[in-house]
Amino acid sequence: RYRTLAPWCLWRRGILLSATPVVNRFDDVVHQLLLFIRNDALAWAGGPMRHGFQTNRWAGPLARLVITGEDRSALLPRKGCRDLRIEEPSGSPQEILQQGIQALRLSSDPGTAGLIRVSLLAALTSSPLAVAAALGRYRALLLHGRDAAASGRVLSRQVIRRFVGVEWDQLVFWPLLPEGGALPDLAIEDLAAVRGLESLAREWGTTADAKAAALAQATADRKPTLVFMTALETVRYLRRHLGRRGIAWCTGAGSGVDHLALPRDDVLDWFRKPVAPNGGLLPRPVLLLATDVAAEGLDLPLVERVTHYDLPWTTVRLDQRSGRAFRLGGRQEKVEVLRFLPPKVLEAALRREAILDAKSELPERLGLGERADAPWKLRAGIAARWEEELEASGGGIALVRGASSPALVAGLRIEFSDGRAEESVLARIRAGWTDDGAVIAPLLELARNAAPCAPEPAMVRSAVCGIAAVARSLLRTAQGAWLAAPASPAPVRRARRHLLALARDAARRRDHAQLGMLERGIRFLRRGHTAGERALAEEWGTASGPDLLGRLARCPEDAPLPGVERIGLIGLLLITPKQ
Repeated sequence: RYRTLAPWCLWRRGILLSATPVVNRFDDVVHQLLLFIRNDALAWAGGPMRHGFQTNRWAGPLARLVITGEDRSALLPRKGCRDLRIEEPSGSPQEILQQGIQALRLSSDPGTAGLIRVSLLAALTSSPLAVAAALGRYRALLLHGRDAAASGRVLSRQVIRRFVGVEWDQLVFWPLLPEGGALPDLAIEDLAAVRGLESLAREWGTTADAKAAALAQATADRKPTLVFMTALETVRYLRRHLGRRGIAWCTGAGSGVDHLALPRDDVLDWFRKPVAPNGGLLPRPVLLLATDVAAEGLDLPLVERVTHYDLPWTTVRLDQRSGRAFRLGGRQEKVEVLRFLPPKVLEAALRREAILDAKSELPERLGLGERADAPWKLRAGIAARWEEELEASGGGIALVRGASSPALVAGLRIEFSDGRAEESVLARIRAGWTDDGAVIAPLLELARNAAPCAPEPAMVRSAVCGIAAVARSLLRTAQGAWLAAPASPAPVRRARRHLLALARDAARRRDHAQLGMLERGIRFLRRGHTAGERALAEEWGTASGPDLLGRLARCPEDAPLPGVERIGLIGLLLITPKQ
C-alpha cells in the first residue's frame, strides 16, 4: 500500500489527519510524514536533515509539524483505573500448557518459531477455549503441511483455503504463508505434542478458571460493564461459565443476550439509550462481552466500567476500547477502567505490559497526549503569554525581577528565501540556551505576575550580544544543512553515479540539451526526498539512456533550495533575582 501511495503523492501537498498518529513505532509517523515532506524539511531547526528521520531523537523538531484540536478531556467523565493480576495455582493446566508450548520446536527459523509461540501464549492468557482453538488451528496447519510434503505438492495460501474454508480468515498465522510461495519450514514432529496440548486445553475449558471467577466477582455490583477480549472463543467461554443470566454479547460473528440472537443495534441500545429497546420486554442486561469489533465508532454513554479482559498489543487499542464510555455528553461522572494483567510467568514470556508502557510514551514524545505539560499545550500557552508580554512591554523589551537565578527569554523570527517565516521563543538559563517549553513557560508565568520595568541599556546590549551569537549559530546550522547533501541510500547513490556517467558522455558529445537535463536530475538526487521522490530516484538507477531521458523530461523543474535569509529579534525579556 505504501509503495502504491508514495508515487501518487509526488509533487502534491497534503494534510495527514488521524486520531491515532502513533501506534507501534515512532517511525510509523515518520514514514507517513515522508509521503508529503522531504527529509530535509527541518534543516533550519537542525532537525532530521541528513539522516532522513531515521532516529527517535528527532521527535522534538517533528512536533513543529503537529496541529491538534481543542483539548476537551475536562468535559469527559473522570477515569478510575484498577489492575488485577490473576494467578492460577501451581500445577494448574495453565502452567502445564505454557511449559508444553515453550517446549515445542515449531520451526527451524527463529522468527517463525517466535511468532507462532507468542500467538499461542497470547491465546493462553485469554481463556482455555482460546488456546484450544489456537492449538487446533496450528494442528490443522501441520496436518496440511505433512500431507503436502508426502504428495510432493507446494503448500500455499490458496491450497490451504480450499481445504479449510473461510474460517482461516481469522488465523493469526497467515503472515507465515507467502502469497504463491511454499510454506515456511514447520516442525511436523510437533504434531503429537500439539494434539495432547489441545486435548488438555479443551478439558480445562469445561470448568471456570480463576480469571473468569475474578471477572464474576468484579462485576457482581451490577454496574453496566463493557468487557473486551481478543478471542471469539473467550466470549463463548465466559457466556458459559460466568454463572448468571442476562449476559449480552457482540462479536463479528453475531450478537444477542444469553442464548437468544438479536440484532447488533438492539443489543447495543441497552448500553446507550435510557429507554429500553424492544418495549422493555426483556430485562436490561448490565454486562456486555465484546471482541474488538465493538472498539471503534460506538457511543455507549451508559457504561460505568470498561474491562480489558485481554490486553491488546497497542495502547491505541486500549484507548479506543475505553473511548466507548468516555464520551462528550456522557451520563456518568466517573468510569472505571479495569485491566486484567497476564500471570507473571506469562508476562515474562510475552512482555506485553512492557510493550504497552513503551508505546504509551510515543504520542507524548511527538507532542500529543493528555498531559498538562504536553509540548503542543506548552507551545500554545507560550505563544499566548508571549503576545501578552510584548503588548505589556510596549517596545518589545522588558525587565522583571523575582527569579531565583537570572534568565533571558528571546523571541526570534526566521525568514526564508521562499517567503516563509518561523517564529520561535528561546530561553537562556544557567545551563545554556533551550527551546524546551517546560523551561520557558514558568519564566513567562513569572513575568506575567510581576511588574515589568525598563532595563538599563548596558543589560540590553549584553543580552543582544548573547542572542546574536545564538542567531549566528542557528544560521550556520541551517545554511550548512541546506548545502550538505543528505545521506542517501544505496539505490539513490547508484542513480547518481548512473546520471554522472551519462553526463560525462553528453559533455564529450557536446549535447547541451541532454547535459542540462541530466544536470537537473543530479541536482534533484543531491537534495532531500519524499518517499515518492526516493522511489522515483531509485528507478533512475536502472533505467536505460533513452528511457531515463524521457523520465527526466517528465520530472518538473525543481524549485531552488530555500535558504535562511535572516534571523531577527522580535522581543526580549530579562529576568533577574530580587535585589
